[in-house]
Amino acid sequence: MSIADWYRQYSEGLAALSRMLWDHPEASEKEYISSKLLKQYLVSHGFEILEDGAAGLETAFVASRGNGRPYIGFLAEYDALPGLSQQCVPSPSPVSGQEYGHGCGHNLLGTGAVGAAVATACAMEEASVPGTVFLFGCPSEEVMLGKIVMAKNHIFDDLDAAISWHPGDRNRASEESYQAMLSVEYHFHGKASHAAMAPDQGLSALDAVELMDVGVNYLREHVPAGVQIHYVILNGGDKPNIVPDKAAVWQFVRAATTADLHKVAARMDDVAAGAAKMTGTTYTKKVLTGCNETRIVPALVEVMNQVMDEIPGPEWSEEEEQYAREILDHLGRTREETEAAFGEGTYEHPLHAGHLKPTGRTIDILGSSDLSDVSYIVPTCMLFAACYPYGTPNHSWAVTACTGMSIGQKGMLYASRVMAETGFRLITDGELLDRVKASFRKALGTSVYEPVQ
Repeated sequence: MSIADWYRQYSEGLAALSRMLWDHPEASEKEYISSKLLKQYLVSHGFEILEDGAAGLETAFVASRGNGRPYIGFLAEYDALPGLSQQCVPSPSPVSGQEYGHGCGHNLLGTGAVGAAVATACAMEEASVPGTVFLFGCPSEEVMLGKIVMAKNHIFDDLDAAISWHPGDRNRASEESYQAMLSVEYHFHGKASHAAMAPDQGLSALDAVELMDVGVNYLREHVPAGVQIHYVILNGGDKPNIVPDKAAVWQFVRAATTADLHKVAARMDDVAAGAAKMTGTTYTKKVLTGCNETRIVPALVEVMNQVMDEIPGPEWSEEEEQYAREILDHLGRTREETEAAFGEGTYEHPLHAGHLKPTGRTIDILGSSDLSDVSYIVPTCMLFAACYPYGTPNHSWAVTACTGMSIGQKGMLYASRVMAETGFRLITDGELLDRVKASFRKALGTSVYEPVQ
């Protein structure tokens, strides 16, 4: 069956599957129900689970269908976020007793990727062409874990291309490069004493943390453009009248390139060492995770954009547009603000139709994704698909409010079909795949994949 026919037959089932994941939002590393549902769907459509608990991650998996090369992989995510429980209504309304919510739309992301894998495999068999479709179940993206650990364990090494997507507020083949990132904790160790009766005998680990934070804040003026630093104090002591012998700070560092990231991280280590010396304390460093920046493959962007030229975007009903306008109202986004940012008429019609054209250049954006490490190993592309209104902030109740209902589901089905058509073209056109690989080699240059940590 053709890809178009497949979606005509199975779209309702995919929408229902995405809602099942939405109804059971799960924390990173604990996506037991979500991964089980996705695996069951794949098996029911002729896929074999090649590896469960891939790369030592309990909720990661690898599934495949087909024979021979090329190898095309689709990447699925399915973890939720804490504090973003929300009913499918256009105003803040958490679900009672539910802590997590799909405020990043990974219920859609995972289901759409699974649908694309199945549709591509069916179309290949209909056309009697060789090739193998892989679906990679990639957990824990929200804590920057899944694909990074899988990449370190060589899970993606044999692929000819990798395809993914993410819910957004506009439809486009992504030229965006996510930032390189390092997540690290600094634990300071001092000496406890009575803060009033024997302060001279104490060595305050909290003083060291605070001095480090001051130093890092002064460092911000002297970092490359695009660098971001965020932190929280994890432990500041137990009582004010006890000099804290233990204190810790958790730092995120982001940069446009991995090279800049390493430069700033080294400066941050110097700041920590200085804070320890000033307070007579010691410190230990615990690196949690880290990722590279995204490598964009222009030829692959163009393939995906050509597919988007041929596939119409979602058609939005008046009820869906009204729902979206109410979300904008509750977010405090006025008509004037929305139209100044996104163009005339975008408040009245706040759900994107059509798609944006590529610019022909890599666009640095804020935020990070573990997808970036895959992009160093294999030609990788993704698209953003409109699943919520213009200007809706990601990781918010408003996203959760859309990802469990028709707006998010329509965006997912559009993205899924674009992914499937892109994968099918790469599998069936050897010359096209060769051009994509050449474009990847050029984009990579002399770089080779190395984990950030």
